[in-house]
Amino acid sequence: MAVDIEGGIIKDGELARLALMPGVRDAAQAGVDLIALWPLDTAQKLSNDAKYAEDLQVLVCRAVAEVITGEEIPMADAEFVYEGAVSIPGRPQSMVDALIDVNDAYEQMEDYSRSGDTSLVMAGAGELNVGWDEKTVKAVATALEEIEQAAGASAVSGEDGQGDDREDDSTPHGPDVESVAQRFAVVLAAIEGLLGLVENDVDAANDVDAAARNATPIMLYINELCERMSIPRMYLTSRQFKDLVGKYLETVGSGDGENAIDAVAGFVSPLAKAEWEKHHNDVVYDPVAVAKAEKEKEEKIKKAKLAEKFKDIPEDKNKPPVEL
Repeated sequence: MAVDIEGGIIKDGELARLALMPGVRDAAQAGVDLIALWPLDTAQKLSNDAKYAEDLQVLVCRAVAEVITGEEIPMADAEFVYEGAVSIPGRPQSMVDALIDVNDAYEQMEDYSRSGDTSLVMAGAGELNVGWDEKTVKAVATALEEIEQAAGASAVSGEDGQGDDREDDSTPHGPDVESVAQRFAVVLAAIEGLLGLVENDVDAANDVDAAARNATPIMLYINELCERMSIPRMYLTSRQFKDLVGKYLETVGSGDGENAIDAVAGFVSPLAKAEWEKHHNDVVYDPVAVAKAEKEKEEKIKKAKLAEKFKDIPEDKNKPPVEL
């Protein structure tokens, strides 16, 4: 539903219903499986997770910049700006500036997950130059405070009493599917509620691209909110985010605004599940073990081919056995 700020964004009854949706629970299970890896017990896993975090920032910033510019941005360019470049030979400066602005916004917001200071989120939104009018700015600021009340409660104590440190949160008494689903429901409600506020600024029904640009701060905020809620971060490509905004607008525009939260949950949940599964696989990836497994697989194939090649040759009973 498009949310009237006076009616509030976080509604306990809605959250409980969202947390019971099959797609939300499937995503929550992937989240539990990922969280259960902590504390990471090898240098390889720690290195893998650090690389994942760096890659995620580049991917997220690239996606936001693509929504802002309407252009496809090469991954190498996004990485170059992440590393500090302020210009790229052969690339339009407008694209580079968009990447710089998004990285600045990302860094402005990132301390929110630890401090709960929503002014950092608003400062990050300002870096993106979305041009919200005064009414929208006030409404979003108020909504962020409301969301923080729900997020902060989880960050301080959590459903399992573990706090917001993921290492502590992954003990045998850490979160189960139910608690992760409830936290994820807060994120989903926040996405839908904020979309309802920021899209008041544009003729969204006729311009999904403009509506998506207006909503780009949400792309950065939801990651920090996930971290604040002690659940893994998410990633939506620029195309996926535009499709999400389009799905939301289509649902509201059809007069079925009461089900907009379901549309958002149905769209985002499988993307979160896929990203959390990818994060899990990235963390446990062991290049030595993979190389060994590949070698064993190749040897097995070679043996099978040799066995097939000589299957019709009569066996010489007097010949000593040869290992293939």
